Amino acid sequence: MEVDKKSSKILIVDDNPVNIDFLVELLKEYDARTVLDGHSALEAVAEERPDLILLDITMPGMDGFEVCKKIKASPKTRNIPVVFLTASQDTESIVHAFKIGGSDYISKPYNTEEVLARLQTHLKLKKALELLARQGMTDELTGLANRKRFFYDARRWMEGSKKGIQFSLYVLSVDAFSKINEEYGYAVGDEVLKAVAIIIKKVLKRNYSVARFGGSDFFLLFPGQTIDEVALCVDTIQEKIAKARLKSNPTLNFTLKTAYSESRQEDGDIQQVIKRALSRGH
Repeated sequence: MEVDKKSSKILIVDDNPVNIDFLVELLKEYDARTVLDGHSALEAVAEERPDLILLDITMPGMDGFEVCKKIKASPKTRNIPVVFLTASQDTESIVHAFKIGGSDYISKPYNTEEVLARLQTHLKLKKALELLARQGMTDELTGLANRKRFFYDARRWMEGSKKGIQFSLYVLSVDAFSKINEEYGYAVGDEVLKAVAIIIKKVLKRNYSVARFGGSDFFLLFPGQTIDEVALCVDTIQEKIAKARLKSNPTLNFTLKTAYSESRQEDGDIQQVIKRALSRGH
């Protein structure tokens, strides 16, 4: 797995100008940024979400250990690999660096080949883990989010709903889908699902979330919007689906049936919203 150096963001955190100059020159093929202290490092991490952080341990004010703890405490940044920069060789410091979430450490004075090799290793590992995570959250057939991802995101939506930020949920299902599979075969059924996914993404440009929930069911969630506000979009999807034709079976017509609901502050979990939607299907 290759790493695109130009697009790989690396944050260098060190208060020593000599060390910074060396690393900046060494990493000139990467998108490298430098800061001089712990507080600036946390601001930079929150702002840019680097792919990797080179973090000096010994700095005035907030040291590298404390910076790492704060980075790893946030769900938004905890997966960013942190490679410590240290002149210390004592076992206690090295073990502590790993215990608080460090991915590796590089000893000073720096060895050019070692620094580059370690960076490449951690960038490749991060890329591989991200790919694995996406695959685990993605429906293989349509490329949309899957049921697992839907429920993962639902926790955030429900938190917003409890604070009064309402969302709308639409369930779109291919009508008589089992009959399509029986008469035309599962390969054609798969083509139908892919066509539905493509049309949904073409119609809905922004401020929505869509997942293939299972079978022929697609869940569309619209944060901060009411049913009336999104009904037109759903109608457009239905119209385009009704006109869609497969190249392999141009005479096959397929349509969508819908169910819908809006969240309520008193809802305990997303299942209540889903149940209410399905009870109002038409």
